[in-house]
Amino acid sequence: MNDLIQCSGCGKNVNPKSMFCPFCGGRVRTGKTVENPGCPRCGTALDCEKREEIDIDVCPACGGLWLDRGEFSIVTAESTVYREEKLKEEYSRPAMTEKIEYIPCVRCGKLMIRKNFGRISGVIIDECANHGVWLDRGELEKIRHFILDGGLEKEQFREIEQNRQELREVAQQVDDLAFSHKLIHFWNWKRWFF
Repeated sequence: MNDLIQCSGCGKNVNPKSMFCPFCGGRVRTGKTVENPGCPRCGTALDCEKREEIDIDVCPACGGLWLDRGEFSIVTAESTVYREEKLKEEYSRPAMTEKIEYIPCVRCGKLMIRKNFGRISGVIIDECANHGVWLDRGELEKIRHFILDGGLEKEQFREIEQNRQELREVAQQVDDLAFSHKLIHFWNWKRWFF
């Protein structure tokens, strides 16, 4: 029982590997967080800058950004992007780099996962499930340009079409099953022999 931690919301003991408390549903604050974080790419201490009423940690050496979960959601919200930016040219997907490097989370030090923003943007972000997102120099602008060019809508339409196709396949399977069921009942052997 010593390896459990106390939920900050309800005070009950929970598994430290849990992301959410099973009792109250609140986010579980796990482990230690670094107060003065350093850049996961070059090790330089991050500076705190105020952008759009949000505190963003910026690396003065390499230009990378650390955004906590809520901050990243605000900065990449369609309403925020459309309100602040004007589309100058069409978005072009960046080329994929051959070198894959996993970097540690700025807050907890665990390796972050690499994820394609919007699943089709081509902008690979480093994300810690518990704390936030690391963006290399220029990636925030690429993400915002992707959103401005309607990239999120394109992904939603692609997902809707994929779901539509899956529903057609399920409907076909149901029709085949119904036909088989009718066929079996038509050839009911008891009815033919008795």
